[in-house]
Amino acid sequence: MNISQFKRMVDNYLSGNASRREAAFLQQWLDKAMAEKEVPADSDIQRQQVLDNLRLAIYEPRKTSIWKYSMAAAASVSLLVAALVYRFELQDWLNPVPVQMVTALKYQVKKVVLPDSSVVVLNGGTTMMYPKYFRGRKRSIKVNGEAFFDVMPATAPFIITGPNLKVQVLGTSFVVTDSIGIQSPKVSVKTGRVAVTAETVTRQLGEAEELVFNKTQQEIKIYTQQTVNTGWISNKLMFNESVLSAVFSEIETLYRVKIICVNKAAAGLKFTGAFEEADTLDDILKVISLSYRLSIHKNKDGTILIK
Repeated sequence: MNISQFKRMVDNYLSGNASRREAAFLQQWLDKAMAEKEVPADSDIQRQQVLDNLRLAIYEPRKTSIWKYSMAAAASVSLLVAALVYRFELQDWLNPVPVQMVTALKYQVKKVVLPDSSVVVLNGGTTMMYPKYFRGRKRSIKVNGEAFFDVMPATAPFIITGPNLKVQVLGTSFVVTDSIGIQSPKVSVKTGRVAVTAETVTRQLGEAEELVFNKTQQEIKIYTQQTVNTGWISNKLMFNESVLSAVFSEIETLYRVKIICVNKAAAGLKFTGAFEEADTLDDILKVISLSYRLSIHKNKDGTILIK
């Protein structure tokens, strides 16, 4: 629903021609707007006046046709002004943008290009939620885990919300490590500047700086680094002392194949290694088989046997 449609709905309501559904919808919006008032702090009084005028036009007794016409016109104009000022908030509530969720598997490194062409690389086990397209004065996403961001410069701020930290930038590159179970979430800046908020405290970070938030002590510390560790972002899979049975399970999920490890003793061996985006399934299996002198056999049905 656009602003013109919204204004027509109000006009219908004030003239007594609104359907029952339209009337219920408008009342729901008024109640929600007055209860939450999710607007900039300096606009609360202005918006409250708009809502009060609209309520007055709807609920006060209809004394004369002139009074009715005047109040209806005033309320319509007021609502239109409010719609122009808060058009993106209205659109988000009336017609929310579809949200997409992407998750990197436990040992997977996953690259995602956002609607504004910003690039995000998710480390293993990380989940990100983002809108199908960005609307209005901000670009907001949610992350749980570790992710590298290369944000496309724009006038709309880019906001990342995690379980413990909130990061806001315009255009820069950095790593966010923040999940529900982590004790010390952190943000590491590679280029540019970012603003990081932990609880109610906000700190500014520049290039090669890292903020660490100790949740137990409610303490923020900022460190200077020579380089930010981003070597992992060029990988596709990363394993660190992972048992082969878990390695094969991850490969099965990623490549949608069936792997049977006939050699039961080998299934419990531990593997450490990383594979890049260019590495194929055959490349990965070859490295693993050579590391442990295993043999690989592919059945006609596509099943892969590890002996």
